[in-house]
Amino acid sequence: MTATNFFIKPGYRTRSQPAYFADIHDDGVIWQPEVYPLAATLAYQYECRYIIDIGCGRARKLVALHPQFEIIGLDFGSNLEYCRTQYPFGKWIEVDLENYAGTDIPPEILSNAVVVNSDVIECLVDPTKLMQLIRTYLVHAKVALISTPERDLERGYQDMGPPANPTHVREWNRIELTALLSSEGLRPAYCGLTMSNDKDKLRKTSLAVIPGSSLNPSEVRDLGAFCEQWLAASPEMREAANHKYLHDLAQMEAEVALVNTAVQSITAAPSLLEIGTRHIDNGRYDEAFEILTGALRNKTESTPIPAILFQLGRLADARKLNDDAKELFYQAAVRDVEVVKNVIDFYIDQVARARSGQ
Repeated sequence: MTATNFFIKPGYRTRSQPAYFADIHDDGVIWQPEVYPLAATLAYQYECRYIIDIGCGRARKLVALHPQFEIIGLDFGSNLEYCRTQYPFGKWIEVDLENYAGTDIPPEILSNAVVVNSDVIECLVDPTKLMQLIRTYLVHAKVALISTPERDLERGYQDMGPPANPTHVREWNRIELTALLSSEGLRPAYCGLTMSNDKDKLRKTSLAVIPGSSLNPSEVRDLGAFCEQWLAASPEMREAANHKYLHDLAQMEAEVALVNTAVQSITAAPSLLEIGTRHIDNGRYDEAFEILTGALRNKTESTPIPAILFQLGRLADARKLNDDAKELFYQAAVRDVEVVKNVIDFYIDQVARARSGQ
């Protein structure tokens, strides 16, 4: 995993000639449904007027943010022609993202903007120019959001490419993506998972949130914490926060607490088991291991040891530690026969994923 192969695992096969992504299909499914709402939320937070979408396609999600925001889309070919014809209120810039050398957007606009790059990087033979462009924008822009499919979750840990989608050159897992972006000076304040679409609502898309140069270290930490909390919040919590157009990232926590109080008369704090399970579901494996093993070390009479062992088995499987996963599942099952069904369901799901090529 080096810069020469864009930090993807050794032996992975790329597609040398991807098909042009003509964004003409509208089957009612919204892909990456959380990316643009989060971009809008951050634009409200930083009091920005502009949303800049690099690789906007036909811009359906971008134009939904108008007139609350001024919109700028970058693309080429039939996608850009469509945008210019259908959405004259936007600014549309033609760009070849593999050979782009300039910004074409003045600093006074960039400093008042949030940048989006949603599911584009995987379509480029050489994504270097794209990352350089984003880095140039972030000299002035407040923040950039970059999303791309999480290969291990979408295709399975054994996938060696090329991607199933003919418009994709390569796909990264979350660790590889973080390494790639960081190597180009795009160190994420947050890199986690977001929903791939609004139909199955599975979190199989990586989302990296990159801070602009104007943010200090404390603001970068606040940005990362805010994005993690926003993505974990319910739609009702997000709606409550957005309506107030928050100006302080730290206020999100108070807003969430107020909504919880209104919705539930008694709000119980999540258990360590629930937190660890959530971390596994969101691909935060190191955090999950720390939480779950800590729960075992500090166990009490109420500690659900079989359930924790089962989640550690899931974690071991995600890390491809197959023997450890089997032993943990066994230890969980012998302690509680009810866990046997969970183990069986887990392996049934794994077999189904393997057959479907995920």
